[in-house]
Amino acid sequence: MAFQRLTTNSYAGRRFQQHITTDIANLATPTTRRRRRNNFKLVMSMDNSDATTKVTQYTINDSVCPPTDPDTLTKIVQKHIHALPRYWFSRPVANHTAEAFQEALDFVNEYREKKQLPDASKVNVILDSGCGTGKSSVILGEMYPNCVVIGVDQSIARLSRNKSYQRSDDSEETDSKKDTNVHTDNQENNSNNQDTNQNDNVLLLRAELSDFWKCCLSSTQWQERASIDKHYLLYPNPYPKKSRLKSRFYAHPAFPLLMMTIMMDDDTSDGDVLSAEEDKLVVRSNWEGYLNEFKSAVGIWQDCGGTFSEWTKTYLASDIPNPADGWHPTNESPVKFESGGPNRMDIIIKDDPSLLPMTNFEAKYLESGESIYELTARVVRSTES
Repeated sequence: MAFQRLTTNSYAGRRFQQHITTDIANLATPTTRRRRRNNFKLVMSMDNSDATTKVTQYTINDSVCPPTDPDTLTKIVQKHIHALPRYWFSRPVANHTAEAFQEALDFVNEYREKKQLPDASKVNVILDSGCGTGKSSVILGEMYPNCVVIGVDQSIARLSRNKSYQRSDDSEETDSKKDTNVHTDNQENNSNNQDTNQNDNVLLLRAELSDFWKCCLSSTQWQERASIDKHYLLYPNPYPKKSRLKSRFYAHPAFPLLMMTIMMDDDTSDGDVLSAEEDKLVVRSNWEGYLNEFKSAVGIWQDCGGTFSEWTKTYLASDIPNPADGWHPTNESPVKFESGGPNRMDIIIKDDPSLLPMTNFEAKYLESGESIYELTARVVRSTES
C-alpha cells in the first residue's frame, strides 16, 4: 500500500493540520480558559486612567472565583468549632510529624542553653507554616535574630531545595496523606538553589501542619519552654474553585487549631492587659478576596468564644467528655482579636529597598506587577477583665 504524503496543499493535509491546532489549543483546562476570558474582559473594561490594580496572568479576583456567601462561611466555621473534639481524637499524630515535633522541642532546648536563658523564661518562636522551600524562614530568622524560627512543610521535595534542610530520614517512605490533614501546598516557586541558612535560629521540618499544631497545643514541655510569638502563612494554596472551599485554611477543620496557636499564652495570663502592638498572625496572598474571607472567619471564631485555656481544661484534662457531644465554648473570654487589612504590600515593598520578597512567588508577583496583600491579627485582652 503506497504511503500518501500529507501536505497543506491537499485536503487531507489541511484537515490534519486543523486537528493538531485544535488539540494544542485544548491543552488548557476549562478553568484556565475561563480565567483567561474573564481577565481579558476585565482588562478591556477597565479605564487605564483610573485603574489602581493591574491584572496579570496570576490574578485571582471575584470574576474568577465569586465570594463565598457569608451565611455559608459562618455555618462552615461554626461546624468546625463544634466538631473539633471529633477531629482532634479521630486519629493519632503521624509518626514523621511526632518525630519532627520532638526535633523542634530539642532545638528549642539547645537554643535555651546556648543563649543561657533563665529557667522561668520562654523561647520566642516564629512559626512559618507551609514554608515551601524555606526561603521565608531564613528571611524571618534574619528579621528576628532573638527568636527561634521553625518552618514547617509537608513536602520533602520543596524543603530539599534549601541546602540547610538535612534530615536522616529523607529517603524513607512518607506516611499516607489523608484528607483530614490541612492541605499545605503553598505557592512556592520551584527554585533549585536556595541560599544556605547561616543563622543558628532557623529549623526546617517536614510535618503535617494540623498534626504539628496539635503537638504544640498538647505538649506541656512546649508550653513551658516556648511561646509562639508570631504565626506566618505566606501565600497558601488559595484553591480558587468553589468546590475546594473547605481546603482553604479558614474553612478547614483545623482552623480552630490555627487560631489557638496564637492564643496559647495570651488567654492564660491573669488580669494583664495585653499589648496591641504586636501582630500574632500574618497572612499574605495575591487574592484579596481570600484574605477578606479569612478575616471574616477570624471574626466568627471570636464570636464563638473559643480559647486555648478553655479547650485545655475541657478536653486535655484527665476526665475527657465524649467527643461526639461537640465543643460549645462559653463565650466568656476577655480575649479579642483586632484584624488589620488586607493591605497592599507590593507598593510598600517596592518603595522600601530594604524589604526583600519573602518567597519566590512573592518575587514573581512583584516582577509581573501583580498586587499582593497582607492580613494581620493581634490578640488583645479587654480592660473590663
